[in-house]
Amino acid sequence: MKSKFLLLTMFCLALLAVITVIGGAKLLARAKQTPTNPSAESAQDDQKKAQPLGDKIDPKTLAIMRRQEAFNPAIATLYEAIEKSPDSGFTSLAFEGDGLALYWKGELTAEMIAALRVAREIGPVEIKPAPFSLAEMNAEAEKIGKDLKALGRSDIQSVIAKHDGSGLDIERMPFNVAENVAVARAKAGKKALRSAEQVLAGLDLRMPIRVITADEPIELKVDRFHDTAAWNGGGYFESRRNNLVRGRCTTGFGMRYLNRTWVLTAAHCATAPDVAYQGCEFIPWGLPQTQICSGRPRMGAVTRQHDEYDLILIDAPGYHRMFDNPQPPDGHPWKNVYGWEGHTPNRLLCQSGARSGVVCNLITGNLRPWVMPAPGDSDGDFGYTIRNLTEATQLDGKLAAIPGDSGGPVFVLQGDGVLAKGTMTAGGTSTMLFSGWANVRAVYSGAVPVTP
Repeated sequence: MKSKFLLLTMFCLALLAVITVIGGAKLLARAKQTPTNPSAESAQDDQKKAQPLGDKIDPKTLAIMRRQEAFNPAIATLYEAIEKSPDSGFTSLAFEGDGLALYWKGELTAEMIAALRVAREIGPVEIKPAPFSLAEMNAEAEKIGKDLKALGRSDIQSVIAKHDGSGLDIERMPFNVAENVAVARAKAGKKALRSAEQVLAGLDLRMPIRVITADEPIELKVDRFHDTAAWNGGGYFESRRNNLVRGRCTTGFGMRYLNRTWVLTAAHCATAPDVAYQGCEFIPWGLPQTQICSGRPRMGAVTRQHDEYDLILIDAPGYHRMFDNPQPPDGHPWKNVYGWEGHTPNRLLCQSGARSGVVCNLITGNLRPWVMPAPGDSDGDFGYTIRNLTEATQLDGKLAAIPGDSGGPVFVLQGDGVLAKGTMTAGGTSTMLFSGWANVRAVYSGAVPVTP
């Protein structure tokens, strides 16, 4: 999703999950080895660690999986040979019948002939001729990818290399999804969505091409704590320096500035040379001192800080969507961002914080400065004034925002999407202060939200 275009090359069915990079012969030898004098204690420990599968997987499915499991060393051996000749005639390796089918174009390499001897000691492997190799199909798919990048957004969601080497399937979005994307682009003043046929018309493709329509959209399964680049608004992030956490906040809107995109957030969350990392899970919810953070995808360094408006940029690509789940950790809905709006008193709006989820029925009041209290920002600085913050009050008496929401999107509705109002700075009980988009444009020279 850097433009979040998915190029899916599905050529080996689901068997790739069992592939390893270990040499097949070595793996087979290790599989035959047993400990010389295993202790009773270690055997008991192994039994305690083992998790039975019978109560989780249908017995018929489990039996098939076990039969395929026996081929793991053969698959490893064959792929070791494939990796030695990436531009060879290899097309795919698939489970068919009682064994494996190796689809190949042309003459087998010496490495593959030797690997086949080893693999066939484990189980049957049939050679099947393929009209095109995987390398050839990937080269044609790359032509389509380059054309898509040059022409702009289209209704193509996948380019599929068929595992038998017979050519490419060009998969369009479901019609309703393509229609929604087209409407969103029209609202944002973008060029019309190109059809798959328009994209393919100008290309010299040298293999059979079939255009199909998907039954369902293919999307990244992300949420506030498991996002990927390009980054959505409303995601949890940490600012870190020398592996020490300096701030725990929320990503703001993706922002277009200086001919590229950034992620906007609150300046009190980080200071250069801090680096932003996304992805933590709070267990249980609402107790930050018991968080478990794994992976921590690196977003980018923070830069272009403006403390007077509590604004800073994460040097990472921002996206045109904002997380919109009503209360985490349930689900991961999102809304498109269609533009921005300036300060408007008595305007009902919402904020989308990583900790609070979406909080609505907030009504805007006056612009007002605010003095940073102790213990201060991520540097421990306090006593300085943040200018032109917009005050908003939660009309139901609920918490307007809680710690961890800082930097998150503040928005109003626009059709099936939202308009950016600014980024969250601070909150009391039912009061919230945010830095409006007029501040953003003032310090970042006319910046606008990323839109579809």
